[in-house]
Amino acid sequence: MTGTLQNQKTFFAMGTVNTITVFEEADEALAAAKDRVKNLESKLSAASPDSEISVINKNAGVSPVTVSPETFRLIKRALTYSELTDGRFDLSAGPLTGLWNRALEDGILPEFDEVIKAKNLVDYRDIILDNEKRTVMLKNKGQMLDTGAVAKGYAADEVRKLLESYNVHDAMINIGGVIINTGTSREIGIQKPFAPEGHYFASLDLPEGKAVVSSRNYDHARMIDDHLVHRITDLRTGLPSKSGVVSVTLIGESAEELDAYATASMINGAEQSIKILESRNIDAVFITDERKVYVTENLEDEIKIKKGLPLLRRRYHLCR
Repeated sequence: MTGTLQNQKTFFAMGTVNTITVFEEADEALAAAKDRVKNLESKLSAASPDSEISVINKNAGVSPVTVSPETFRLIKRALTYSELTDGRFDLSAGPLTGLWNRALEDGILPEFDEVIKAKNLVDYRDIILDNEKRTVMLKNKGQMLDTGAVAKGYAADEVRKLLESYNVHDAMINIGGVIINTGTSREIGIQKPFAPEGHYFASLDLPEGKAVVSSRNYDHARMIDDHLVHRITDLRTGLPSKSGVVSVTLIGESAEELDAYATASMINGAEQSIKILESRNIDAVFITDERKVYVTENLEDEIKIKKGLPLLRRRYHLCR
């Protein structure tokens, strides 16, 4: 990694650890960046009882809620991601994500009727927006927004903008694993599946201005009654995803967009995701449960694979 480390700020927000590293003097900018992320948490985190998202959820099926312009714009963009991914990413996934998070915490599988009930509550088309009044309403009681697959990416993008406003142009932003490089090209590692954190199976150079987002189904996973339970839920079945993909790493311009598409790609699987991602100018590295690695065409000559995993380098092996 180039540059001399000048300052770094690590803090907890949005349910995760965040680290912002700058390679120039920028104490004021770092403090402002932390405050910005904390402010976004207060608006967007469903875990915060007074956040705008929580108020929307509490009023599901009852009344519309007026939100800030920022939250309204993010919800509108998230609905676009929901449409473009055919609901594989769905902003209204809260009932299902909550159900499986509780299963992971308690070690008890939900009953079948609980899964069906939660699944039937998930439908981004039930999110009602009023552009003039800037209100958001969920159509039915029990429905819940879940910004977990888009808020960290948005926060990373916002930190990038804030640093630029302070004329800080050489930094690595890490919001819960959502990374943006604002400086010269830097080498990043791609986590080896099921290995301790920081053990990489491959690396690549992340160009200036690019973002990278990874999604993995083995984080916080556990076996419950002979069933593998993890946090990536297939909204079509209501069950933990079985797409054959254990991790995906996406590289592109917008961290927010990558955040949403990473979730959708884990559910769709590598083959279905490739064309969608390439149409959005997003590069990808998929690792399957068969220990095979697939990369989009632009990364064929860029990724450096260590020993231990076979590589099918050409996308045609995947798509045709």
